[in-house]
Amino acid sequence: MKRSLLKSSLLSVATLFGTMTFSTTYAAEGDAFKGEAFYAVCAGCHGADGMGSEAANAPRLQGQFDWYLVRQIKNYQSGARGVHKDDTYGATMRAMAGTLANEQAILDVVAYIGTLEDK
Repeated sequence: MKRSLLKSSLLSVATLFGTMTFSTTYAAEGDAFKGEAFYAVCAGCHGADGMGSEAANAPRLQGQFDWYLVRQIKNYQSGARGVHKDDTYGATMRAMAGTLANEQAILDVVAYIGTLEDK
């Protein structure tokens, strides 16, 4: 009985994940061509290819979900991240996120990041 219930539960979870779709809505709303200019600021730490830099404590952006990138940029801009007195890397990122003047600029840079590939 327990084995049948477990098998049924696993099948339900597999079916759920199999039917889920992950939207790229944000990237679709951005202009990657415009975003390339905004990304010049990001490249100093995250690299021209978006692979990140351990020395700069800058994570990889390439391959990251667009919704996650949008959320984190907004978190830095709102002060939800990067405001603790000991978070020097976060403070730097908060300043950099502040260079994106509006929602469209965020969408544009995220769209550009979505075009980055390993070189």
